[in-house]
Amino acid sequence: MFSGRNLDQIKEKLSSEGITWKFITERAPWTGGYWERLVRSVKMALRKVLGHALLTEAEMGTLLAEVEAKVNARPLTFVSEDPKDVNVLTPFHFLIGREHQEFLEQKPTQGERATYPQTAIELRGRWKYQQRLVAHFWKRWQTEYITTLSIRKKWGGVKPSPMVGDIVLVAEENLPRIRWAMGRVFQVLPGSDGLVRSVRLRTSRGDITRPVAKVHLLERGLTL
Repeated sequence: MFSGRNLDQIKEKLSSEGITWKFITERAPWTGGYWERLVRSVKMALRKVLGHALLTEAEMGTLLAEVEAKVNARPLTFVSEDPKDVNVLTPFHFLIGREHQEFLEQKPTQGERATYPQTAIELRGRWKYQQRLVAHFWKRWQTEYITTLSIRKKWGGVKPSPMVGDIVLVAEENLPRIRWAMGRVFQVLPGSDGLVRSVRLRTSRGDITRPVAKVHLLERGLTL
């Protein structure tokens, strides 16, 4: 594909579309900080989850496809600047033009389960095992990915304060991270020292107040 005449055709097509390649420095992955950090978080979660798992080639391919879907379904930002608009933009919108829709598992009735041949029972068992691996990966990856959303500096540095218009994830201790709400900051509340200690957020469930320690910045926004 990338040799001989095909390479010339690819270059010509890219040039006609105004597409240019921009490469980072060789052996300097940190210069591609954002995507390299994302790749690293996926690799680490996969390594921890699949360390001792025994999968066939087909199962591994299916697992990776589901992992890809999970990662590409993560929220990036709101679709519009309207704080009442709760639709979120995900990588899937750029890949397939819409949000990702998962198919629910079709659970058989008791009678149907009794008619399964042994091979079907074994296949279903393997499928459930694979789903457990996906769920384990999702839990691990969310923990590591969302942690990176909190901007951290070395001790002695200054952490940027939340600003009106910022888009954030709202941490809730009694909810899994996948169900954390997205919100938009519409008011900052400084403490007696003049530093922002709490923020007022607009979410799909209404307006709430949270301490800055409970919000994770997704995107710097425009002033409302």
